Amino acid sequence: MPKASWLRFPSLVAGAALLGGACSGASYPVVDCHQAIWARAAAGSTVTVMGSWDGWQAPGIAAVPSGPPGWQLALLTLPPGQYGYEVVTDGTVGLDPFEPLTTFVGEREVSRLAAADCTVPALQIAAASADAAGALAVSGTFAAAAGGPALDPASVRAAVDGAPLAAGTATRITAAPALGTLSIATDGLAVGKHTVTIDAADAQGHAAPTARAAVWVQPAAETWDDAVLYQIVTDRFRGDGGAALAPPATPGTRAGGTFAGVTAEIERGTFAALGVTALWISPVYQNPTGFLPGTDGHLSEGYHGYWVLADRAVEPAFGGEAALDALMASAHAHGLRVLFDIVPNQVYQQNPIYLAHQSDGWFNSGRDACICGAAGCDWATYQQSCWFTPYLPDVRYQADGAMENAVGDALFWMSRFDADGVRIDAVPMTPRATTRRIVRALRDSEAPSRALFALGEVFTGGGTAGLDQIKYYLGPDGLDSAFDFPLMWAMRDVIAHDVSGFDEVEGILAETEQALAGSGAVVPRMLDNHDTTRFISEASGDDLSDPWGNPPPQPASASVFARHQMALALVFALPGMPVIYYGDEVGLAGADDPDSRRVMPALEGLPSEQAATLALTRRLGALRRCSVALRRGARVPIWDDSDTYAFARDVGDGAPVVALFSRSQAPAVVTVPGGIVPAGSWVDAISGAAITLAGDTAVPLAPLSFRILVPASSACLP
Repeated sequence: MPKASWLRFPSLVAGAALLGGACSGASYPVVDCHQAIWARAAAGSTVTVMGSWDGWQAPGIAAVPSGPPGWQLALLTLPPGQYGYEVVTDGTVGLDPFEPLTTFVGEREVSRLAAADCTVPALQIAAASADAAGALAVSGTFAAAAGGPALDPASVRAAVDGAPLAAGTATRITAAPALGTLSIATDGLAVGKHTVTIDAADAQGHAAPTARAAVWVQPAAETWDDAVLYQIVTDRFRGDGGAALAPPATPGTRAGGTFAGVTAEIERGTFAALGVTALWISPVYQNPTGFLPGTDGHLSEGYHGYWVLADRAVEPAFGGEAALDALMASAHAHGLRVLFDIVPNQVYQQNPIYLAHQSDGWFNSGRDACICGAAGCDWATYQQSCWFTPYLPDVRYQADGAMENAVGDALFWMSRFDADGVRIDAVPMTPRATTRRIVRALRDSEAPSRALFALGEVFTGGGTAGLDQIKYYLGPDGLDSAFDFPLMWAMRDVIAHDVSGFDEVEGILAETEQALAGSGAVVPRMLDNHDTTRFISEASGDDLSDPWGNPPPQPASASVFARHQMALALVFALPGMPVIYYGDEVGLAGADDPDSRRVMPALEGLPSEQAATLALTRRLGALRRCSVALRRGARVPIWDDSDTYAFARDVGDGAPVVALFSRSQAPAVVTVPGGIVPAGSWVDAISGAAITLAGDTAVPLAPLSFRILVPASSACLP
């Protein structure tokens, strides 16, 4: 366990943490030149640490007893850089269980240690925030270089959005060299996102690397726990000025959507009306021009962004850098966070990275022999090495250069465009070490540590097996979030197809809550996405239609839309983060990819059922934004059987919510037991119908309907 983990053992390392300062005689914080690796072993056990610093020479560096019984410590002093190591306990070699990051020696995965340069001062932002009035408060710590002098208070400089802050009435900059602390405060920040940078140096002018933080004034959502995420495939969403797009000539042809089209919808208030607080936009990388064959034999253009021609260049067809800058500025000014879709698994065959490294181990071999899903190359066996197609080389992350390049790319996009996090494509197709390294780099690059959000695509099937796959990538050292595919499949079985009952939904929800308890994960819940059939086409029975030759029609049936609307309501009523895939709010149809990526229809002049669905989604979004119970309340199951389902959400603030659902073709009744929620007057926040709950109350439900009840005194009623 490298020294970054010492905070877990403060009683053990109170002296070791200031070892650099003690050795130099300094009375102020000093960067420590030592690396600590802790091990826990039975009394009398022999523990050594072997690593790349000396070519893995046995027996390694001996750990010695330190602290409470059972703990041993190995202290190292290494030049700056990255090292691999393993812990040997009584002859058994293994990973360090206290260090979540790993690297590779050939194909062998080993623990990773990153030794900082202790000859350079270190600056860290401890806290950064802004209140609703725009008052900024930032605090940080400065550690001198080993053998170097303390912080020079006059050297402390701060900037907000690139504009230097000058000390004065509105700005207060203070520093305490002996404590190594500093603080910055200022007033008058505008609504939206602001980037704060701090620079400081020691008394000899030796500067620490710049520290960076992100703060928000009146964001659409204070945290990701409060978020509603809207997924956009840029090419299929809107043209310049927000113009509706004509359907492309084929499902694989560009439709002409642009960043300016997204910006226009931000300015128009489209997302605010839906209660959306964050956007996930499809990959922005430059892709090749022209058509290429897919594994299905059909030709497509790189409209989707996943054929990465240049790792750090913006797609010109979307508007290039200037248009992306404008989108980000508009989103942030409106309080919206933006996730960039990053693609670490593969590149396009003409990508300069591939051309430079195709023969030195950065890419998996087998272009001709191992295409994912082909005969002899099944997904389960070759998932981390197979190629999607012959023109998409698969990155081999056992090569450390490839790993560092992926981390650098993620940091580039966050820094250059001030993005708010990432959606990581095809997570299981790379080693877990890859996502953990990216996530750690994001957290270390910007304060507070969770300022940059990491959402992963762990595409799974349903049930416990799917949940186990997702859980593997989450946790304090892993992804912040991963899409809830098991619930998505269950909702299709129950609401779209009637092949199982609501007890399946309750079962997978209960399993998920138990499995992820304490992980800190924010769970995104969705109906569909760009890789699946559309929910409404599932409900209409058109999900097996040929996406190229016989795409499903846009449904008009009231009962089909009732199922779609019920599923939307369930997503918004459950704990987690609701995800709207563009078009869900109007019940857009679509078979499998690429038909699930139809152009977004104009919102004016929609057929009645689509217009009603849009109105409902706006109401659900507004209710979610208003109700603390719907955003953060514990879920209290009330009832589940084949056709009906009910639960409550409550944070103890006197404003609980009760959600009830029936997929029955006949009128149904769900009894809300007394004591679950307060007795009194309640209102269906969707229909406006009033109801009194007193003791055990039978709540009627019309066929294929739902109710979301709030107290009659609720401020969230229209």
